[in-house]
Amino acid sequence: MIRLERILKYEFWPFWLFYVPCYVNWARLAIFARYTTYFTATNPIMNNSGALNVSKFDYLSKLPKKWIPTTVKIDASIDLNNLEAILKENGLDFPVIVKPDRGERGKGVQLVSSLLNLKEILSCTHYSDLLLQAYCSFPNEAGLLYYRFPNASKGIISSITTKEFCSVIGDGKSSWGKLIEQNIRVTHRIKLLKVRHADCWEHLSVVGEQKLIEPIGSHNLGTKFLSGQHLNSPELVACLDHWADQLPGFYYGRFDIKYVSWEALIEGRDFKIMEINGVNAEPTHIYDPGHNIKEAYRDIFYHMKVIHQISQQNRSLGIVPKRLKLFLAELIHTATH
Repeated sequence: MIRLERILKYEFWPFWLFYVPCYVNWARLAIFARYTTYFTATNPIMNNSGALNVSKFDYLSKLPKKWIPTTVKIDASIDLNNLEAILKENGLDFPVIVKPDRGERGKGVQLVSSLLNLKEILSCTHYSDLLLQAYCSFPNEAGLLYYRFPNASKGIISSITTKEFCSVIGDGKSSWGKLIEQNIRVTHRIKLLKVRHADCWEHLSVVGEQKLIEPIGSHNLGTKFLSGQHLNSPELVACLDHWADQLPGFYYGRFDIKYVSWEALIEGRDFKIMEINGVNAEPTHIYDPGHNIKEAYRDIFYHMKVIHQISQQNRSLGIVPKRLKLFLAELIHTATH
């Protein structure tokens, strides 16, 4: 039954399948632009405008340090002594987040509880450059999709997504493992979760007790995405205009943030920007279970049109898209490494 639900609900479809109509729309826009890689002219600050093979650290480090969690970039082959020195030098205590510097869609993102655990991850990862990021315990997480045309002084927030971390609530009848297995959002990760939650897997759940399954706010890892469009406001737009002002050449992308309260965020306090995505950023409110597939494609196509319009304006200002041959070379390298 759960498997059938995942087939019927588009939010669980494989990325490549869900995006088939979008590839067709990209081809249409490419014809209008007369340039297949037109989108790479959208964000001059980012390699490929953020489409692929882009370093999160490069632009995250351009922001004021108080806005971001302590973040350091390391090579996966680093030895234990140097690793310990870097952690100490930057005041990083466990738990920490480890993520690929050039990853996407939550791949390779993990919460690490100890130095031994971190070394195990480094020894088996296929990524060469990794980020160690202080774990932010702020209770709320959101994705804010923002764009601004090159000839405009103010931007637009076109998508707000709030996140509900994946958890289960005890019923006093089933084991914690059984409840996790019955959660539609993580059925594809049961083997991993069984290892991670081995200490309680067979234990009888406690009535009313909530157990967090996954602390990482990624849809692929089980987090529920909810539309927060009603939270948009001129004050929030002004806030993101200020953020974007720190990144000259950034015109389209999503700020993934953690925050204490919406009121504090609007006032510019008690928040952390976890990462920024470029033209590969989805309007993730489309994965709200209350949305339908027609609305989802409508919103994706709208944002594809915005990317096309921004790139056209930038091209008129002399910004040249990346040549197709070079882009394909990076695409192949990214797909095979």
